[in-house]
Amino acid sequence: MGNLGNMQHTHTCMTHLLTCPVCHLRFTKVANTLKCANGHSFDIAKEGYVNLLTKKVAESAGDSKAMLQARRTFLEQGHYQPLSDTLNELIAGHLHREYANEEEPLPHLNLLDIGCGEGYYIGRLQHYLTQQFATLPCCYLGMDIAKDALRMAAKRYKTAQFVVADVWEHLSFASDTLHVLLNIFAPRNIAEFARVLMPGGILLIVFPGSQHLAELRSQLALLSIEEEKEQHISTQCRPYFDLLTTRTQRSPLHLKGAEVTQIVTMTPNFRHLSTEMQATLHAIEEIHTQTEFIVQIWQKRTQL
Repeated sequence: MGNLGNMQHTHTCMTHLLTCPVCHLRFTKVANTLKCANGHSFDIAKEGYVNLLTKKVAESAGDSKAMLQARRTFLEQGHYQPLSDTLNELIAGHLHREYANEEEPLPHLNLLDIGCGEGYYIGRLQHYLTQQFATLPCCYLGMDIAKDALRMAAKRYKTAQFVVADVWEHLSFASDTLHVLLNIFAPRNIAEFARVLMPGGILLIVFPGSQHLAELRSQLALLSIEEEKEQHISTQCRPYFDLLTTRTQRSPLHLKGAEVTQIVTMTPNFRHLSTEMQATLHAIEEIHTQTEFIVQIWQKRTQL
C-alpha cells in the first residue's frame, strides 16, 4: 500500500471532511473560521478544535473536568495500554491486508474517534501508524460533546483535529469519506456511522466484557454492564456492516488507592455513588482485578 503518517498541523482535514451542522454544505477556512456558502460560520479555538454544536447541551451530556483529569492520569500510567496496542495492531493489519496489493496506492487515510475524550486512543494510534508506515497524508480526527475534553486533546495532540459535536445529531462529516471509525466506550449512532464511512471502511466498537473490573464492581456496587450488549450491537450494525472479527482483550489489573479512585472517577459510575460508597472507595488501599474488553471490527458493505 502507500505510506501512512502524520500531516503537518493544518486545518486541511476540517475543510475536506467537515460539513456545516446547519445546512450540511462543505466549509471554506477563512482566517481562523470555518464558513459555508450559506454564511454559517464557526470559529476555530486557539487550541485548534472547532465547536460545531448548534444548541446548548446539558453539562451531564459530556465528561466533567474531574472525570477527564482522572482519565488522563489513569491512562498515562499504562493501565489500558494493552487495549490501545490491540486496536493499533488490528487497524494496521487491516490496512496492510486491504491495500497492500492495490494497483493504485491509497492516496490518503481518514480516521475518526467518536467520543474521543482527552485523546488517548487517537493520539497513540497516530503515533503507531506514523512509526509503522511513512508519509501518506492522513487525517486523524476526534469528536466529543465535551468541550473541556477537546481542549485537553487539542493541546496535546497538535497534528490531529478535534470537533465538539453531538453523536446523536447528523454528524458533521461528509458522506463516504472516512476509512476508519473508532467507537470506544462511547454512544453509537450506527446509521450515521455508516453514512460517513466509505464503502469498505471499518468501524471498531469497544465495550466492556462481563468480567471487567468484577472485584471492584462488587465492592462498590458500580453500574452494571448491559446484558446482551453484544447481541444489541449486532442488531444495530447488521443492516449496514459485516462483522470481520471479534477480539476479547483481558489483562490483570493491580491498583493502589489513588488509582482505584481514578478509575472510578473517570467513568459515569462516580456520579451514581452514594456518600457511603464514596467513603468505601476512598478507603480501598489496593485491589487485584482485571480488565475485559470486547473489540469488534465491522466493515461497511459496498452496497447498502
